[in-house]
Amino acid sequence: MCSSLAKEMKIFIAVLLVACSLSHQAFAKAYFQTKQEMIEKAEAIAIIEISAVQDSDSKGKIWTYRTKGTVRVEEVLKGELPKEFTIYGAETFICASCPVTKGRFIAFLKKDGDLWTGSNWHLSLRPISDDMVEWYVADDNRYEMKPNALNTVVAEIKTHKANKAVDSTR
Repeated sequence: MCSSLAKEMKIFIAVLLVACSLSHQAFAKAYFQTKQEMIEKAEAIAIIEISAVQDSDSKGKIWTYRTKGTVRVEEVLKGELPKEFTIYGAETFICASCPVTKGRFIAFLKKDGDLWTGSNWHLSLRPISDDMVEWYVADDNRYEMKPNALNTVVAEIKTHKANKAVDSTR
C-alpha cells in the first residue's frame, strides 16, 4: 500500500510541476524596448499626425485592436509608409497597449498582419509639442523620459540608423 501511495504522490508532484511550468507562460508580461531596440526593431519610424480616432474591433495576426486613427505622414525616418494610413491601438493585452490619440508624434511602427501598430506598446507614439519630444534619459533606461528638441531626436534616430547600415556592411 505504501508503494502505491508513494507512486501516486510522485505522479501528482510531476503533474503539479508540469502545470506550474506551463502556467508561467500564461502570465506573460510586456517587454519594453530600450531606445536602441526601439529604433532597430521598428519596421517604420515617422513623424506623423493622427486626426480622427474611433473605436475599432479590428483583428491583426496577433491582437485585436479597440481603437484606430487616421494618420498623415510628415516625414519618414525609417522604412516605407504610405502618405496616409490607419494606425491601430488599444490591443487586447492586459499588460500593455498602444493608445491611439489625436496629435503629432514620432511613431515607431510595425505590422500585425496587414495593420500598422505601435512597435513598443505605450512608448511607440512619442508626443511632439512645441517641437519638443519626450525621449529616453539614457540609452539603457526603458522608462524614464525627459523633453528633448525634436530635431535632436530625429538626428539621433537617423544617426543610429546610418550606423547600423555601416555595421551591416562590414
